[in-house]
Amino acid sequence: MAAHPDAAMAAHPRAPQPSPRRGWPTLDAPQTIITALVLFVLVYWLQGEDTNPADALEVLYVVPIALLALRFGLRGGLAGALVALAAIATYDFASGVFDVSLLGNLSWALAFLLLGTLLGRFVDHRRRLEAEASRYFEESLDLLATADTSGRFTRLNTAWERTLGYSTETLCSRPFIEFVHPDDRELTNLEDTAVASGSRDAIGFRNRYRAANGSYRWLEWSGHTSGLGGAVHAVARDVTLLHEAEEQLANHAHVLESEVSSRTRELEDARAKTLHRLALVAEYRDDDTFQHTQRVGETAAAMAVRLGLPAEQAGLLREAAPLHDVGKIAIPDRILLKPGKLSAEEFGVVKTHAAIGAHILTGSGSPVLQMATVIAESHHERWDGGGYPCGLAGKAIPLVGRIVAVADAFDALTHERPYKSAWPVEDAVDEIQRGAGSHFDPSVVSAFLATQDDLVAAAGTGRRPLRSRGGLRGRAAKPLKRTTT
Repeated sequence: MAAHPDAAMAAHPRAPQPSPRRGWPTLDAPQTIITALVLFVLVYWLQGEDTNPADALEVLYVVPIALLALRFGLRGGLAGALVALAAIATYDFASGVFDVSLLGNLSWALAFLLLGTLLGRFVDHRRRLEAEASRYFEESLDLLATADTSGRFTRLNTAWERTLGYSTETLCSRPFIEFVHPDDRELTNLEDTAVASGSRDAIGFRNRYRAANGSYRWLEWSGHTSGLGGAVHAVARDVTLLHEAEEQLANHAHVLESEVSSRTRELEDARAKTLHRLALVAEYRDDDTFQHTQRVGETAAAMAVRLGLPAEQAGLLREAAPLHDVGKIAIPDRILLKPGKLSAEEFGVVKTHAAIGAHILTGSGSPVLQMATVIAESHHERWDGGGYPCGLAGKAIPLVGRIVAVADAFDALTHERPYKSAWPVEDAVDEIQRGAGSHFDPSVVSAFLATQDDLVAAAGTGRRPLRSRGGLRGRAAKPLKRTTT
């Protein structure tokens, strides 16, 4: 876009325009006709009074020349006069050979006038077109330029003086690349070569030109080659203000992006802390270490990686898994903390925590809470279909629910609760392995076994489990979770 005219004129006051020179006086069409009639009458009278008809005829020949000069100006008149003189010379030669009457003389004069008028009209029309084009060229607010194959400007309009402060003579006296910013010269040469060769036109090319005051102005170019000697005709616009505005917007966008990133991190931290505290609400009554939710999240994430889930999904699972038992906040203490076995009615109340947790978490647009909703509702489903609350079986159970089911069961077995003592890690690992295919997804159990060294370290036993024990053969099976009486 071109710079605003007011801004351009404020930066570079417009150079005073030279007053038009007084040209050759011309006549309009009616004046020409009247003058022609007067001249013809005068010539006819002179011819009648002149004793020498030849002299009168010579005067007659002046008529078309005079009319051309008066009608079309000096250039048109001279051009027409040359044609008329050539015709007169032809006529003089013919009159010496043939008998030419007075009517013939008049006919020749009219023919000369007609021929000269047509030629003069053409010359005058061309002159006016050139004057009009020159006026538009000089008065354009855009920077108009023509450059030759040597890399110099051959013609510039006065807009260059207003924009850069140099005279057009100065700009044309040196290769234009000398005025280009050093950092832009390579691209400018490549662009000029491509346009001059005719391979393509320049559209929207930008570079910086040095002004007379030492500053640089950003110019945006459009140009093409004329195909005649490789001359390039181009139009440039001063887009310095636009370029600076674009840079400010880009910088502002960068600052905004940085601010948004910072605020996003703060919101993510706040959200993580909120989710952590929400998980603590569910566990603080039956886990005096307050670490159960964190351990389940870490174990579930490690298993997810073993199962080939993307790192992003594993990260979401690490945050969502701790909320699996958030529904327990609705379970009365007399049931949740009961040291003995539960009645069938009490166990039915406990089982409602899965649906309650899903109800608490549902409806959020957060990916973490959406995953936590699925986990809360499905982590007590069984592979064989005997779980709750929906009785899902096999792969109908969401994968994240199957993963958290194993991580939650293992952590519950290896840590003390009001209603049970902690199991040895080896026994807990065997119990998980024994539940593969009935309680748990076999592929998830395999992933759990592949990560059990890390789980042992997290449990703090320092002992290595035996992976090939194949269950607790000959020993009484211990319950994975609270059961009825």
